[in-house]
Amino acid sequence: MRVTGRLRGLRLGDERGATAALVAISLAAVLGMLVLVVDLGGMLTMRRRMVAGTDAAALAAAQSCALGETGDAGVQASSLTAANEPAAAVTSFETVGCTGESSGSARVSAQAPIDLFFAPILGLGDEGTVGADARAIWGPAGGTSPVPIEFAIDPATGVFPCAYQALGTQCSYWFDNSADHDLADSSNWGFMNLGAWGVSAEASCPNAGSSDRREWITGGALSNVVLTRIPTLVCVDSGHSTSNWFAALADQIGRIKHFPINDPSSMVTTSGKEKYAIVGFAALQVEEVLKGNDPAAVGVPGQGGSCSTSHDFAPLSTLDLDAVSGGGCPGGTVADQVTGLELSKKVKGVTTVFQEGLHYDYDPTSHVVTWRTGNEPAVQVKFDWAVAGTPGLCGIRPPDPNGVCLVASWQGAQVGGTNPGLGGDFGLRAIRLDD
Repeated sequence: MRVTGRLRGLRLGDERGATAALVAISLAAVLGMLVLVVDLGGMLTMRRRMVAGTDAAALAAAQSCALGETGDAGVQASSLTAANEPAAAVTSFETVGCTGESSGSARVSAQAPIDLFFAPILGLGDEGTVGADARAIWGPAGGTSPVPIEFAIDPATGVFPCAYQALGTQCSYWFDNSADHDLADSSNWGFMNLGAWGVSAEASCPNAGSSDRREWITGGALSNVVLTRIPTLVCVDSGHSTSNWFAALADQIGRIKHFPINDPSSMVTTSGKEKYAIVGFAALQVEEVLKGNDPAAVGVPGQGGSCSTSHDFAPLSTLDLDAVSGGGCPGGTVADQVTGLELSKKVKGVTTVFQEGLHYDYDPTSHVVTWRTGNEPAVQVKFDWAVAGTPGLCGIRPPDPNGVCLVASWQGAQVGGTNPGLGGDFGLRAIRLDD
């Protein structure tokens, strides 16, 4: 029995030692788990904030560069980084092309310290560092949700005349649905069928529905379209009446809209298959939308004619040419220009041409003739006259109730759209993170 007791005591002591070892091991595991859950979890949470911060910072810096606000890019990078993690500091910031170029990149790197609570128990440090890095790019938009109205570049220069002018510069565009758009001076903008975007040169071209056309204009049902190549062919949309879209377009006054830019030299002109050749997108503010018979749109045409009349002159009498009536004469219209003035008289087949400065004086400003010699009846007076027209917003044009004058203005480069770098740079620039 005594031997048995001693053996039992030895067993109990061995179990107590094993338990202590197990407790020590378990405690270490628990502490390790605390490090993983608390400290590493905190680092992962901060990492997400840092990634969000540097992503936002890079995008904001790229946007500043794309808009030409180059001095603001660094400020935006620091501000957006701190907004997502107040303890973060930008450790590296660099841009490429942020000096007025149409494309480039912005890169932001940042770090933030983090306190570690359980790591020191395991012999690790009491502070860690979490970092993140992001790069964003900008460039001419290669895709967007545009209005279905194209404007054209100058095919000789490849320049879109309304881009990169002084802020607020207005450009006027005349629409005539019966014209070959951008193939004749009578119309320099036209509609396209966004539902027939990116088609082949041989494809037949249907017209868009009225509701689609209106919703594309207002932005009620937009879908992103992308340049699949340069140029991307899009079906001409013609044969529709002004009444089904004019009000929708007029409602856009004061808004910046995205317009596809057409290269007339690359258009498809085959009858029934006409297509615009889209090479990029512009962002312009709609200023005016006027009917084609509105004098504010088409102005007042010039006048002119060739006047021939007979007048009896007495010494020092005068004749106001603007007041002369009769066929081809001004009849009270004040001429801007009088040319070819001739005073003559035919007697028994002999024509006498009177001389300025000898027989009469002429004031080219007032258009008044003053007779210098004696009585001279039945003097033949001939002259040509002209009055310059007064241009409307779309120049001087014959009034056309089916025409439309659209006035848009340059408001500087704009950020919007997708796929930076695919199109020509006509003022609409896209940004994205470069993964």
